[in-house]
Amino acid sequence: SRIRSDIKMARVSALLAVVVAAVSYHVATASKPNILMIVADDLGYDDLGHDSVLGNSGKTHTPAINALIDDGIAFHEYYTFKVCSPTRASLLTGRYPFNAGFYDMSEDGNHCTAQFKLLPALLKEQGYSTHALGKWDVGDIVSKCTPTYSGFDSFLGYYEACLSDYWYHWSPEQCDQKGPYVDLSNSTGTDKIASAAADLNGTYNAHIFTAEAIRLIKASASQPPASAQPFFVYLAYQNVHLACGGKPRSVSVETGKDHGIQAPCGTVDLYGTQAADSAKAQGAVVTELDYGVGNVTTAIKSAGLWDNTVVFLVPDNGAQLDHGFNAPLRGGKHTFWEGGVRVAAFLVSGLLPASRAGTVFNGIAHSSDWYVTLVEGIAGGNATSPTTGPIRPDGLNLWPAIQGGTASPRLEVVHQVNNSYYDAFTGKSYAVGPDGTRVVVSQGNGDGSLGVAIRVGQWKLIMGQTGDQRTLAFPTANATVTPFGQSGGLHEAGTDHCRAKSTNGGGSGQTGTFLFDLSTDLGESNNLAGDPAHADTIASLKQRLDSVGALGPPPAYEFPEPDAFKAAAGNLCRVTEKTGYLQPGDLFPTPPPSSPSPPPPSKPGPPAPPGPAQHECAAAGGILRASGSEANKVCCAAECGSCGGKDCGALPGGNANCCSNAIVASGRKCTVDKAPCVIV
Repeated sequence: SRIRSDIKMARVSALLAVVVAAVSYHVATASKPNILMIVADDLGYDDLGHDSVLGNSGKTHTPAINALIDDGIAFHEYYTFKVCSPTRASLLTGRYPFNAGFYDMSEDGNHCTAQFKLLPALLKEQGYSTHALGKWDVGDIVSKCTPTYSGFDSFLGYYEACLSDYWYHWSPEQCDQKGPYVDLSNSTGTDKIASAAADLNGTYNAHIFTAEAIRLIKASASQPPASAQPFFVYLAYQNVHLACGGKPRSVSVETGKDHGIQAPCGTVDLYGTQAADSAKAQGAVVTELDYGVGNVTTAIKSAGLWDNTVVFLVPDNGAQLDHGFNAPLRGGKHTFWEGGVRVAAFLVSGLLPASRAGTVFNGIAHSSDWYVTLVEGIAGGNATSPTTGPIRPDGLNLWPAIQGGTASPRLEVVHQVNNSYYDAFTGKSYAVGPDGTRVVVSQGNGDGSLGVAIRVGQWKLIMGQTGDQRTLAFPTANATVTPFGQSGGLHEAGTDHCRAKSTNGGGSGQTGTFLFDLSTDLGESNNLAGDPAHADTIASLKQRLDSVGALGPPPAYEFPEPDAFKAAAGNLCRVTEKTGYLQPGDLFPTPPPSSPSPPPPSKPGPPAPPGPAQHECAAAGGILRASGSEANKVCCAAECGSCGGKDCGALPGGNANCCSNAIVASGRKCTVDKAPCVIV
């Protein structure tokens, strides 16, 4: 059939691409290209202000991104999974999400990519320094699942799917509302797993990640030539994802799911002619993303690195329709409609021929392709060795097509499969026990979209429940200004923090079999499944789904047994309660001594997150005391996140940072052999 022929040609093209890449220009140069991968969260096909199919023609303010698209290559047929974590697993492993064991987001905290050699580890083998910033969301239940145990030299970011607030960095996991707990880590290698500095509390998280990216770029540019390393920076913004999760009960500021669209009020003011607070804030969150991208790329140019750097931006899925926009595509996040899985991506680089500026990539691309493209096409390494994981990469090397403007080697995208480990029509995940019996691990994620989906060539097949099928465009502005706060938006007193509710609501879907010809029906409005003329096409697509799905592995759960996962999650919460910030539960394998709970905030507003864990406060119980004449200079409660204590006088700073800084400055450390702890 035509579909089988296309698949065979794709395999041949992929093989040729590897050969071409081996002799490509950059591999022969002495200095391998730097790589900046920017991942935008939930960015919609109609959220950018670019004047093309990838944008809304100026409804949002994104001048930096617009200019980069004009100087680079736009991807009009770039695909992801329908939701966050599986796409990120695909980016980092080079596999389809299901082949990485990420069938969906259910039991998200149990997922782990440790069975694969991740992208940063392969780039380290090619001499790169590797740094992760922002969202992780591919495993944190134990340390081996986390960034600095997976190939990254450093990590400044958050482990979970989102933060409860853009400024105060609370984890959605509040461990039975005993928090607030912070999910903002600053880790280097495997010997320093720490919370970020307390003075970052109150800083918009995109600004934190942008500033660190700029610092890393400047540091790279200042390296002595003889020992210089190229950099790989994985910059994963929370923008434009909602702040999520309920607020901690001891915090008065409105946040989380109630007012999840969050941006500085000065940026919100750019959208004064938008009628709804939600549209004002949504535009502002997109513009803040643009500020970050613009500042980081400007830093690369200022450092003299632009001509040897590859920059690309990829969203993890389409916009969530309660606050984002994907027109002309139908549907959004959590669905296999094009609006959920087809996203606005681009690449720009001084390495590209001038003739490629302002062009469109010729064909289909998928999130798994960057693994092979970066390692083999750009860095000159080997991404397809059996040692990279139990399943061969699904990604293809796109670099020859990117540079030369030739057709993409990819002719198909398998979005979701059904097999013995995952029932795509119910969402249930299974583990297989020692006796061969199947055990239900998860009952599904309940996102309203269940089933299988595939695209081969021009044809797309969806079978199951489609989920929200609306086509939403970014609103057109009015001629007059409407002040923020007229439709539920909040301005936090004494700050520039503006927050708005999601007001687009939800939409219904359908159940059945759907066949679309995407070459003529981008909006998926004409279902051809009932036409007998296309029966053979549907049969071929089903056969391809069955063939690929049969190879699918078990879900990538670190703890397949539900009771074991429950115990591990409890351990993570125990450690989080003791330290005040989210971190892998195996870092403190035995329960530390008990200590008093931190006091609630003394006034409305968020508490400061814990200070840096450069001492053993986080693990200790009791009171830290200096001995001898130093006794009155440094003392604090061992529970990080509070300062003072019943045996200590009030100290300035409002958290343990003042104490830990004094301890570190004095050149001493804490011993936790027994409580009360003693500074030695």
